[in-house]
Amino acid sequence: MNLRNIAVVAGVAVAAVSLAACSSSEPTAGANEPTDALTIATTSNNQGPMEAVVEAYKEKTGLDVNLTVADTSQFQTTIRTQLSSGTAPDVFTVWAGGGNPGAIDVLQGAGYLADLSDRPWVDTVDEGTAETLQIEGKTYGLPSKLDAVGAIYNTGTLDELGLDVPTTYSELLEYCADVKDAGKVAFALGIQTDWVTQLIPYALVASTVYADDPEFDAGLKDGSETFVGSGWGDAFDKYLEMGEAGCFNDDPLGTDVTAAYALVNSGDAVGVVQVLASYPQIASTAPEGTEFGFFALPGDDSGSTSIPRGIGVSFAVNESAKNQVNALDFVDWLATPEATSIWFAAAPGIPALTDAEVELDPVMQSAADIIADGRTAPMPDQGWPNAKAQSALFIGTQQLFSNQAEVDDVLRSMDEAFAG
Repeated sequence: MNLRNIAVVAGVAVAAVSLAACSSSEPTAGANEPTDALTIATTSNNQGPMEAVVEAYKEKTGLDVNLTVADTSQFQTTIRTQLSSGTAPDVFTVWAGGGNPGAIDVLQGAGYLADLSDRPWVDTVDEGTAETLQIEGKTYGLPSKLDAVGAIYNTGTLDELGLDVPTTYSELLEYCADVKDAGKVAFALGIQTDWVTQLIPYALVASTVYADDPEFDAGLKDGSETFVGSGWGDAFDKYLEMGEAGCFNDDPLGTDVTAAYALVNSGDAVGVVQVLASYPQIASTAPEGTEFGFFALPGDDSGSTSIPRGIGVSFAVNESAKNQVNALDFVDWLATPEATSIWFAAAPGIPALTDAEVELDPVMQSAADIIADGRTAPMPDQGWPNAKAQSALFIGTQQLFSNQAEVDDVLRSMDEAFAG
């Protein structure tokens, strides 16, 4: 496997996530005296690499660091509460745009994030990403790695079946049928975990919406576009069609994300449609020697499928951090070659800083090749103004699978939420 410089993806348009950057302004009053403690919080799919870099930072500085970890849904719903009550950690994971409760636009809308615009690593963020991680020209997060949505699959299971990955939507339905005939599941689906509900629609709208209208989100904002009557309807129709074609395990609504990963690792399912950020967690629970691959989920029959691409892991600094000096130092250190090497040795990924060099495993190499080829679409929620539309998508998808709603009902609720 070759060592590749991630600058090959520079300039590819990206829908963003939160960068953790800081300005030249003085830290918050009372927070500019370093102490011997630092508090950090992240999500469970980042636990391994974060533990590795925290341990290295402790050895380097002698500081006491308190790391807390929570699953994504819990983290997103509690971080704002912690910030508003003054109990939030000094450094924490954030997301791009405004599409969820832990997103940069949502949190900085209340003034909770430190401005990191003058930190030394800011100019190394690839240009397309850097622009999307700013609010009014100011940077509020450090991006660790790029993220994308696609099919992560167990290569041994696919080889056992003697099948090829599909490259068109018609082939996808045939693929699901062939896998089902062999007594297995094409895609493990665990939509009991609410955030998983969005992933297949996000993958499909790369073809049904953004391939023809890459500025669709801008149209949503100015009122010239709506979810109703758009390619989102086609994507949801295909989501349901995939279910009817046997692409998924029985009872997706009764299956959570961890159980879905277990289906892939046991060989009962070939793959799972997921964000790259979840791959280290999938791989860490697989039997020794398990190998994985990645392909774009086709949403049409063009034969050229894009993947939703954005920023995965990002870090912000609490504007009211008790230890803001230490917090800023830690975030700056995360951007160094030393920390980058430690992070990506613990968890595969594609760095978001253009001067970073890492060895990419086959899953990340496949995704990086698609990105470098320019076959990308926005990560939809990262261009949305609030978290309400995403929440409507979560609820609506679960209602679709329980026969409590029709596609147009879901789209109308998303339009209403987006406007709200």
